Amino acid sequence: MDNKIFKTECSCSQIKVTMIGEPRVSGYCHCNDCRELLNIPYHSVNAWEKNNVSIVDDNGYLLEFQHPRLQMKKFFCKQCGDIICNSNAMDWRIFSQLLIKKFYGGDLPDELKSKSHFFYRYRIVDVADDLPKKN
Repeated sequence: MDNKIFKTECSCSQIKVTMIGEPRVSGYCHCNDCRELLNIPYHSVNAWEKNNVSIVDDNGYLLEFQHPRLQMKKFFCKQCGDIICNSNAMDWRIFSQLLIKKFYGGDLPDELKSKSHFFYRYRIVDVADDLPKKN
């Protein structure tokens, strides 16, 4: 799967993204930092190293928000408001599985489906599924 290419885009198609290779992580993140940055109870994610992601924004629609305390950023479209991705302290690009699913007609490619929950000890919502729950 090293040379596999995945794509997504924002709802207004002003920002197009290509991700190359296997993601570093495919799962559900329950960490406090994601919850604070994105204001969600948990985050279904696929994360790639920055150099495996190409973002095309020919019209200057991509905006970046640096969290004032965390080593995290949020990248979003100024026209439609979609969050394209966020970054973490390792500067990976972390994409919501929901954004990727929209690009693929509502079906997440099998290679990108969640394999586990991580930082589950920080959860604020219990999730009843058969995936491993990692602390």
